[in-house]
Amino acid sequence: MKPSYVHSEQVTCVIGVVTYLWIIDFPENAYRSFCFMNKAETELAVSRIQHDRGDVVLEPFSWPVLLRQFLDIKIYGFAASLFLLNMVTTALAYFLPIILQGGMGYSENKSILLAAPPYYYAVIPVVITSIVGDKFRLRGPVIFFNSLCMIIGLVMLGFANQVTVRYIGVYLVTGAYISNWAAMNSYQANNITGQWKRVVAAAVTTACNGLGGVAGSYTVRRQEAPRYFTTIWVNIGGQIITIGIVLIFTVYFFLANRKQRRRGKLIERTVGLTSAMFNHSIPSAD
Repeated sequence: MKPSYVHSEQVTCVIGVVTYLWIIDFPENAYRSFCFMNKAETELAVSRIQHDRGDVVLEPFSWPVLLRQFLDIKIYGFAASLFLLNMVTTALAYFLPIILQGGMGYSENKSILLAAPPYYYAVIPVVITSIVGDKFRLRGPVIFFNSLCMIIGLVMLGFANQVTVRYIGVYLVTGAYISNWAAMNSYQANNITGQWKRVVAAAVTTACNGLGGVAGSYTVRRQEAPRYFTTIWVNIGGQIITIGIVLIFTVYFFLANRKQRRRGKLIERTVGLTSAMFNHSIPSAD
C-alpha cells in the first residue's frame, strides 16, 4: 500500500474521533452537545419540532409499526432519485481522470489536476441553490433545475467536438449533481415525518444510493473512449426519470395539501400529532 493512502486513512481516523466527540445529539438532548445549545434553546427547538411534525417523542418499537412504513410509496421515489443521482456521481467522480485522459487527450498528470477544479466550482451552485431552496421553501424546482443542468452537461460532454466545450460540460454536471445531494436529502426529510418512517426511509435510500454507485461504476467503459456513450445515455435517461419523479410528487403533494386545507385531512399522522397538520414541502404549502 502506498504511504499516501496510509497517511490519508490516519487523518480520517483522527477526524472520526474528533467528530464523535463533537457531533450534535438528538434535538431533545442538544444542550448536552459541545458548544451548541443551552437548555432553554433546546426546549424552544423541541417545541417547534413537535409543533411542526409531532415526532420528538419516540414511538415504541413494534414490527407491525416498522413494516407498515414500507407501504409509503414516497420512500421508493426518493430512493430511486438517489440511486440515479449516485450513478452520475460514481461515473464522473471515479472516472473523470480517465475521461480527461482517454476521452479528451490530456496527459496523465494534467488529467489528475484538471479533475479537481470542477469540485471547487461546485461550491457556487451548491450555495446558491441551497439559499434559494431555504428562502422560498422549495426543493422540487431546485432538483428539476439541477437535473436539467446535468442533462445539458452530459450532452456537452458526450456529443461536443471541442475539448473546451466538453470540459465545461464536466463543470455543469459536477456542480449540478453535488447541488442535488443537498436538495434531495432536504426533499426527503421535509416530506417524511415519524421517527420509524424516517428510519425506514434512511435505510432504503442509503441502500439504493449504494446500489447506484455500483451501477454507475459499470457505465463508463474504457473501450468506448473518447465518447463513453453508455454512461452518457444511461445518466441522461436517469435524470429524465428523476425529473418525472419530482413532477409526479409535486402533483401528489399539491393535491394532498389542498385536501388538508379544504377538508382538514391529516397528512403523515404521527404519535402526539392529533390536531396539528403537516404540509408537504411544495410551493402551495406556504
